[in-house]
Amino acid sequence: MTKLLGSSYSTEYVIRQCFPKIDNVSERVRCEILPMENAKSFWSLIARIRLDWQKEEDKKKYPESVFIKVPTISANVIDVDDDYEGLKQTLIDLTANEESFYRLMKNAPIDGFPYPHYFHGEEVGEMEGREGCLVLEDFSGTVASLDYIPGFTIPQVECLIDSLACWHAHVFEHPELTKPFHHFKHIDEEFQKLLYSESSKLEEIRPEWFEGRIRPLEKIFTLDHAFKSIRSYGELDIPPVIVHMDMNTTNVLWKKDTIATTKPQISSIIDFQQVHTGNICEDIARILQIGVSVEARRENEIRLLNRYHAKLEEKLGSRNPVSLDQVHAAYRRVFPFVSNFSLFAVFCYHSMYFDIEKDDVVRAEKQEELLRRAKGVVDDVYSIINDENKC
Repeated sequence: MTKLLGSSYSTEYVIRQCFPKIDNVSERVRCEILPMENAKSFWSLIARIRLDWQKEEDKKKYPESVFIKVPTISANVIDVDDDYEGLKQTLIDLTANEESFYRLMKNAPIDGFPYPHYFHGEEVGEMEGREGCLVLEDFSGTVASLDYIPGFTIPQVECLIDSLACWHAHVFEHPELTKPFHHFKHIDEEFQKLLYSESSKLEEIRPEWFEGRIRPLEKIFTLDHAFKSIRSYGELDIPPVIVHMDMNTTNVLWKKDTIATTKPQISSIIDFQQVHTGNICEDIARILQIGVSVEARRENEIRLLNRYHAKLEEKLGSRNPVSLDQVHAAYRRVFPFVSNFSLFAVFCYHSMYFDIEKDDVVRAEKQEELLRRAKGVVDDVYSIINDENKC
């Protein structure tokens, strides 16, 4: 059998780890590696392994394919940070984080919050001579994801809000799940400085919107502000949840036949590299800041926060530990911190569109909309800061 993605992994090794009860792997299954080109992948090489089972009973019992990620620092990351040793440590931490999440969950079904079935994983360096890997359920051909622009529709956001409420309700009922994720190895002083320096470059891209407006926000990019925001559940007297932290359009997979309808259905939420214990509204703010237009966010913000609380009530009833006022307070409290990642993402996506969108007119329209959303975020961060200063 052949090597995967130029790594030390062979298909035979991977299949043995995924299905340890199978003997004579080389005789029972034929494997075909199907690379997946994905210019948006920051921290991994990805591929599918098609599995042609030779026995009928195996065909009924085992999947037709699996999805594999091998941790790798991509050109997209190096383009914004050339500190290779620092990036390598970040890669190790992110991989360990995601492995911890899947091992902790043990493929337990969460009503309303779908995530991939986990077959096998190894952290970077966990096995001597191995780069690390993650082997998951393969959704290819049955799902669709969205481009950054136009992003989510409001029905899709409603579906995501409901899904997050279901996930948070589960975590409230099982608080022990948060314990492994109280650390923040992927959030450090250098990382916050990177977010600030790259976000500040928006001032050069569109000075009439951003010049002199991002650099004065340096205080909300500090490590101290990050930790206080993440841990703000304490000051708000709300139990913590497990935050995804990277809830962008490419990390939500939709059932193809529903994606364009008024009742879309999520097939799976993926990419749990940056999970941590935090504020209930971190993921909600991330979805709304750059996942929809400024007008759609402002028009629906209050209603969507109310919807989130109503779903918690539906799931937990009298056991719901969060009031509606606390939901709204949590959202405003964490909004400036989440803007760190949103503004950084806008700068990265703006640059990436030069490579992934060849139509000059379409590319310009998408980049313009990204910048428009960033401006809306900056405007509202200033509004929140000014309101706090008045108190």
